[in-house]
Amino acid sequence: MSIQFQADREKFSQLRKSLVHLTGEIKGLVKPCFSDRPVIKGTVYELKRKCGKPGCRCARGELHHRMVVSASERGKTRLQVIAHGFLVEVQGKVRRYQELRRVRARLGEVYRQMLQVMDEMEAMRREELPSPGKDRNGSGDLRG
Repeated sequence: MSIQFQADREKFSQLRKSLVHLTGEIKGLVKPCFSDRPVIKGTVYELKRKCGKPGCRCARGELHHRMVVSASERGKTRLQVIAHGFLVEVQGKVRRYQELRRVRARLGEVYRQMLQVMDEMEAMRREELPSPGKDRNGSGDLRG
């Protein structure tokens, strides 16, 4: 298929614009990756539970609560208690981690889209080698 016809040229131009747009998106996405600020893998949430002691206040419905970070390690979920006074700091580090993971996932999507656009552009530009003994006019004369 050759880019001879106006419709083909317009489609090729749109594909080029898509590629430029996706390239620009990558530039914006990688900025969080350059930060050296620490991150913590996981999710912060409040854990409420009973301790099981019969005379405890939790037996009357006043559950014990603490803030934890939940993270998967080697297929198992691990909970870590957040020490008093460190909640805001830990939440910030977890938020940065989650942002990095979102950016990573979006970069994967963008790169897949770019490859798809590039494949379409290549297909539109590709020509087949003429068969031996035939020129482009089909006369068999390969001389220019």
